[in-house]
Amino acid sequence: MGKQGKSKATSKGAQRPAPYQKKAKVEVSFDTGVKPSKTEDKPKTSNGKAKKDKESSKPSKAQQPKENKEKAAKVSSPKLTKSDKGKGKSVVRPTFGPSTFIVIAGSYEKLLYGLEGSYPAGSTVPVLEPIFIFPAHLACVKAVAASPGGKWLATGSEDEFVKVWDLRRRKEVGSLSQHTGSITSLHFPTPSHLLTTSVDSTLSLFRTSDWSLLKSLKGHSGRVNHVDVHPTGRVALSVGKDQTLKMWDLMRGRGAASLPLGSEAELVKFSQKGTHFAVLFPRKIQIYSLTLKLLYTLETKSRFNHLLFHLLPASTEDGEETEVLCVGTEKGVVEIYRITLGEEEESEEGEDDDEDIEKDTKGKGAELERIATLVGHTNRVKAISSLPFLAPTSTGDVRKTIILTTVSSDGLINVYDLCAATADSEKGEENKVEPVASYDTKGTRLTCVYLADGQDGTKEIKVKEEEVSESEDEGEDIYGSEQASDDDDDGMEVEFEDEEEEEIEGEEE
Repeated sequence: MGKQGKSKATSKGAQRPAPYQKKAKVEVSFDTGVKPSKTEDKPKTSNGKAKKDKESSKPSKAQQPKENKEKAAKVSSPKLTKSDKGKGKSVVRPTFGPSTFIVIAGSYEKLLYGLEGSYPAGSTVPVLEPIFIFPAHLACVKAVAASPGGKWLATGSEDEFVKVWDLRRRKEVGSLSQHTGSITSLHFPTPSHLLTTSVDSTLSLFRTSDWSLLKSLKGHSGRVNHVDVHPTGRVALSVGKDQTLKMWDLMRGRGAASLPLGSEAELVKFSQKGTHFAVLFPRKIQIYSLTLKLLYTLETKSRFNHLLFHLLPASTEDGEETEVLCVGTEKGVVEIYRITLGEEEESEEGEDDDEDIEKDTKGKGAELERIATLVGHTNRVKAISSLPFLAPTSTGDVRKTIILTTVSSDGLINVYDLCAATADSEKGEENKVEPVASYDTKGTRLTCVYLADGQDGTKEIKVKEEEVSESEDEGEDIYGSEQASDDDDDGMEVEFEDEEEEEIEGEEE
């Protein structure tokens, strides 16, 4: 599949003015004047005058229609500040802000779905409108991710390619062909960097300004299933077929620690505070501290498919944020747990599991309490994603909430208001919550999903388009990309050094 898939992809790309180069590890072709296909939505055109040729190669921010600006003005979004550092200007984005959101979903049928969610005037319920549906790859779409701010979209497939899209202009930018084998996960730690994993046992770090390969991380002895990056962007965790958890020092580009897990894990996720992380196995979830001490184990007789952490905004000014763990299950529901961390303790044997429900193994430094169940699917929940959002209220004001979206094998894309779903949890009641919006793909087998920022709201910033574009592309170069740029896309190939690897013995199952 690999060689044949590549030949087809390059022949299709030959129609572009800048064809892919065969010798480069990272093959990128930039779209300068190709008309969109019939299945894609046409990119929005700008009302401004044509720019100079020198500026045309740089991506620019699409201008907002007047009606969108008036609509965004009605929603009292928090103000953004800009700071001058040297020649460039960086935009400080708030945690909450976009007035629209975009749901990106991939499928076994090679289709990529893009749905825009928004709240009609006077309504407190969002609506989903498709903005693009088209075959994005030559094989199953396995992973999708968008950069913070919603500029770049990356999709990974079994055809061995990572495709890069300009989400604002809605067009393909190019393809990355560093990996040999199916792409398993994608992650943007910053707007200026993309981290990818594959069945070829490697992790690759790319720079978005020119899509050059900065580092190739080797340490797993088999397929890498998933990767996630600490909120600081300095440390990454990965799990794979070799039944180990690897910790990577992204600043130095090498392995920092390894934890034997005893069985193959499918996913790893940091908490938003960065104080702990969760490892997902088919039938259990383990929560660890940053010192790799086991804090909690949640088990089931069914199957876990996906998870994520999120902080719910405080209901009052003096209140505290509530941390929740959202778990997508084989039973077609998403279970929401409130997390309370305690002191780290040595792990103990679990209790008996007579009932066919999740078994909470307590006494390990954390407590989990189920506070809500998101329903609305008739088949397994394959993936979930979340996004901070400002939702309108019935009084005309706005409130902070978390939008959560799910995809299932039943072909449905559901959207939930996570804060509303957990509103009655203080009463000690477990809620069964229906989706606030849903889109039926008519039987498409969905595999992955990602929630990205929309096109307006916080995007209305009084900074020149060129300055915003440059700041998003460059970002803070925390991975030493300037040194790697001299290698002409060869990248830094680093091994997981055994002599520097701190191997910590894990518990047997």
